[in-house]
Amino acid sequence: MLKNESFIGPLSMYLDGIVEERHRMGFSFREEERLLHELDVMSMEFDCTDGLPEELVKGFIDRKPNWHQRTQEHHVRVVRLLALYMLRHDMPAFLADTASVMDLHEDYKPYIFTHEQIDEIFTQAENARPSSLRSHIFYPVVLRVQYGCGLRISETLNLRMGDVDFERKLFHIRDPKNHKDRDVPFSNSVGEYLFWYSRHVHPVYNDADYFFMSRWGDRKYSISTVSSYFREILFRCGIPHGGRKNGGPHLHCLRHTFCCHSLEKMLRNGTAHQAALPLLMIYLGHSSLTATGYYLKLTAEAFPDLREKISRLYGDVVPDLKVRLEYEDD
Repeated sequence: MLKNESFIGPLSMYLDGIVEERHRMGFSFREEERLLHELDVMSMEFDCTDGLPEELVKGFIDRKPNWHQRTQEHHVRVVRLLALYMLRHDMPAFLADTASVMDLHEDYKPYIFTHEQIDEIFTQAENARPSSLRSHIFYPVVLRVQYGCGLRISETLNLRMGDVDFERKLFHIRDPKNHKDRDVPFSNSVGEYLFWYSRHVHPVYNDADYFFMSRWGDRKYSISTVSSYFREILFRCGIPHGGRKNGGPHLHCLRHTFCCHSLEKMLRNGTAHQAALPLLMIYLGHSSLTATGYYLKLTAEAFPDLREKISRLYGDVVPDLKVRLEYEDD
């Protein structure tokens, strides 16, 4: 348990159970466990005789004035995990709808890097000084994966050795944000960097080892560590980091940039417009064309010479190109 604390509320048996189950599955679950302790305290004010009541769930996920959207999303995800666990054990539980999350970032606009900025980011990553932290080995590779494959950083850091298929040049993405596994191809150039990294870090390995294993050997890199180092690279590149409120770039913008640069390449190469968006949708793991379609306006803004072509090809498909992407940091 977190700091040796025990669950003491009426749902303690199920809270203990979900924590134990997730640990057995290899998840650290530390932040989720902290939130479950909050739920445990709240549960003592509700009648939980018949399981996980709707009133408790809604009180737990109801947005507080100081919450960011990500905070509310974490609360919804954690209480859904508990509800699903309880339902699997034949105990009634109210299952919160993910639509419960309020859109707090509808004005958020991702930063799209230019091709020249991407080249400079790679150059700065390559010039990292060799150290015991292996930054000079890790960052040139992980940043190419982010830009070259459009993965979420959490998907990249969760990769195990068995998830990287060098023969078929595929990543197998397990339990992503939408809980739908998918295979993502990587290019020859990304594959060369992956192979180079693997030779340096994994001369001997098990399939269950993290591919991007930290120097401690039994754990992966944290998102905060990678994000912090990425900000240092942006500083060295002379790219201002204004934070999300000021539209400044952050690590997840490499995924947004991958989407726009991929659409640009397909449009310039004459890929049929009926195929371009569906291809990108499947690649990204989106559940609908609507989410992928938002990148059309971003692409038109990043490449003004394509604006007329995008309007002509996609005007009927996505007539309203208003950008409403969520701020993400994983």
